[in-house]
Amino acid sequence: MSRRSAVSTAERVLRRDRLIVTGVLAALTALSWAQMIPPGDAPVSGERLLPCCGARFSVAFSMWVVMMAGMMIPSVAPMVMAHAGIMRRRSGGAAPFMSSGLFLAGYLLAWSGFSAVAAAAQWGLYRVALLDGGSLAIGPWAGAAVLLVAGVFQLSPAKDACLSQCRSPVGYFLTEWREGRAGAVMMGLRHGIFCIGCCWLLMAVLFAVGIMNLLWGAVITAFVVAEKVLPWRRAVVRAGGVICFVGAGVLLWRVVASS
Repeated sequence: MSRRSAVSTAERVLRRDRLIVTGVLAALTALSWAQMIPPGDAPVSGERLLPCCGARFSVAFSMWVVMMAGMMIPSVAPMVMAHAGIMRRRSGGAAPFMSSGLFLAGYLLAWSGFSAVAAAAQWGLYRVALLDGGSLAIGPWAGAAVLLVAGVFQLSPAKDACLSQCRSPVGYFLTEWREGRAGAVMMGLRHGIFCIGCCWLLMAVLFAVGIMNLLWGAVITAFVVAEKVLPWRRAVVRAGGVICFVGAGVLLWRVVASS
């Protein structure tokens, strides 16, 4: 086999791997979002989830796990595909899907930890009547505070440091590579922790706009993906900060206008 033919074969294999990984990630994302869509005879608001999600931590936790999977799998897709490509080359042509699946599992494990904290916060806020049972949102003053903090964080060095780990798949694997199946899980877990550091306040915005608000969930998902893949990094991040500040202003204006 000539060198050119060998290169062509390798490129076809990598292209096939990318298609398979993309298809699996798309299917998992669609399945997660499908679980969040209310049945045709149920209201769109969070009322269908209560009082179960206010009174039972386990149900709230399950809801957050599914929601975080649907929102974050699209943003981690470049990392998973990069991992699959590296594994294909390092393993002498063996299929990378098991190892890359474990990387994804580690990533989702990290977000499951975040989901536990978010569910506990939801449970606590509901129990003390600070979370509205219909909209699953906190009051406008608290919502404005969350948006202000999220806007400030968008402009902070901590945000920039965590986002750097999310935007450079090759750089991440050069510094964080670990061998074996346990290594794949650990790499996914560590990347998930960086990702939480980057995005946790954006997810906290859900408490201000409605935890099960599918429209805002989709908007935040699109923004998180844009932060990680678009070339205009600083512009996107700063735009997110501005949007948070404007949102806080709108909430405060509504409070003043209605008083």
